[in-house]
Amino acid sequence: MADSMALVIQTLTLQARCSHCERDCADLKRCSVCKQASYCGAACQNAAWKKHKKTCVTLQEVAKRVKLASGGTDWRGVIKWEGRMEELLEGQCDAACAEGLNHFKRAHTAGMTSTGSKDHALAAARLQDRRIELLGKMELFRDQGEAMCDAAEHLFTADKREQAATYFQRARDVGAAHGFFSVECSACLGLGYQAMMEGRHEEGVDPCCEMRSQRRRCVRTRTTHA
Repeated sequence: MADSMALVIQTLTLQARCSHCERDCADLKRCSVCKQASYCGAACQNAAWKKHKKTCVTLQEVAKRVKLASGGTDWRGVIKWEGRMEELLEGQCDAACAEGLNHFKRAHTAGMTSTGSKDHALAAARLQDRRIELLGKMELFRDQGEAMCDAAEHLFTADKREQAATYFQRARDVGAAHGFFSVECSACLGLGYQAMMEGRHEEGVDPCCEMRSQRRRCVRTRTTHA
């Protein structure tokens, strides 16, 4: 995430207007701490400080605080920075960005476990949806399929069962297309479990048995050729 933050700092463009008076200025001065807010002069900077000090923090410090909160399992401390980090990560497409989003997904998962709130489940699914898109662009299809299964589980917890089934089906297709049997099996098990929970017991018989037999055949074939 630190690498991603450094990239964001390098690519941020100078604002054309003063952050306080919003007038155009050819010679704006950035806040020396956060490097985000820009002012046409000291008068505007001083006038804006009461409000700006609540968000004035370096990007490196944001990443540091998120990492510390995550390491200490302080899910509330992580979620506190979600809005800022989502803004900073917008448009990025790398492993650091995917892991950054994963920090917040894990925080919401912990929040869901701690409070039982379905809002946390929906937030976790939303963040996984962004990771799914990123992982697809990076062609990390195993991780993408696993993220789809994870998003489906969160949606199922939030009683969004139709959407959950769609994500399980997408994960199954990704696993089948790229030869990741573990992803395909997880998705099939998810669909089977969902069918059982919804009373469709005839559809809930372990749908992963055939996947497992295929995997055993695949392993035996590789061993024989080796």
